[in-house]
Amino acid sequence: MAALSSLEAPPWLGAEGLTRCRRALGGKLVRETWKYSPLPKVTDALIQTDVHQDPPVEALPPEAALHRFDELDAPPQFGIDLNRYPLAGIAAARAGTGWLIKVERTPSHPLRLAAPSLGVSAPVLLQVAPGCRVDIEQEAAEAASEGGLGAQVLVLSLGPDSEATCATAELASSVDRWSLLQVHLQRNAALTLNHQCTVGNFQRQDLNVALAGEGARLSSVGAALIQEGGRLDQQVVIEHASRGTVSRIKQHNLAAGRSRCTFNGRIHIHPGAAGADADLSNRNLALDSSAEVNTKPELEIYNDDVRCAHGATVGQLDAEVLFYLLSRGLGPQQAQRLLSLGFLRDGLAGPFAERAATAFAAHFMSA
Repeated sequence: MAALSSLEAPPWLGAEGLTRCRRALGGKLVRETWKYSPLPKVTDALIQTDVHQDPPVEALPPEAALHRFDELDAPPQFGIDLNRYPLAGIAAARAGTGWLIKVERTPSHPLRLAAPSLGVSAPVLLQVAPGCRVDIEQEAAEAASEGGLGAQVLVLSLGPDSEATCATAELASSVDRWSLLQVHLQRNAALTLNHQCTVGNFQRQDLNVALAGEGARLSSVGAALIQEGGRLDQQVVIEHASRGTVSRIKQHNLAAGRSRCTFNGRIHIHPGAAGADADLSNRNLALDSSAEVNTKPELEIYNDDVRCAHGATVGQLDAEVLFYLLSRGLGPQQAQRLLSLGFLRDGLAGPFAERAATAFAAHFMSA
């Protein structure tokens, strides 16, 4: 990581930003959250890979405005905890600039963001004005070549009484990927997340949601198929920081062959979050005995007036159900495929759900 000292922090990151990142990389928090992922390898790749500063939207609705960071009168406030996410600071320094998208009125069509391919994408800050509703869609395209790293930092800020849906699909990845989605929800703001992916290489997904305003709500549903040799590491942190906040998280992961799947979900209830209601569910299916699954739900509660529930399961296909299907004339592979697809379909929602179902089915047909 010697090349890290050669980077310069852009003005909007702050003069001390990279210093904090260097310190955090060796800290206990980062070592713990990256224990199942190759932190030195990803850090070196961030420093060495190409940079993309292209506009992050394929077609900007007239109700939204796009600005480069270095063209703004005052630097934007990202609010990223660099002690927990030092790679965000490194990616920002590599990109040199970033993009601000301001949604002033409810757009007439979805906001389609360019998905990270090979290289470091300039960070994106998306601000939704009070009372607006926006649909955000992002679908990763196949990289032109195999190998390398694709990286992206997206910060989503929802104003009071606003609403957003954010749907992402990564169904044809041939490069390693790292992404951070950080969300800040103000009073009565609501966010729906839908994410589906197939993982053949290495993929690290960091999600941090701050339910900062009273009555803020989060609903997240996702499904992932980790293929032979794939590595998926999902790190989720949900901060209930105000009264009456609600979060619902459901994630289904299927690990096939010699793959590794990691899910760490942390719910933090702050002292002022009376009436908070949180529910986290992570179900994992190890399709083969050689697959490795690590799951760890966490609750940190500092208020007595809350409702919190979490559950994590790791299992294999039910032998009795398989026997039942076989007794009804299905072959072993067909029965396994039906049960696996049913498990994954329970984690599908949003505009890419059917496309993901087709991609999942294609995997089992070719296996």
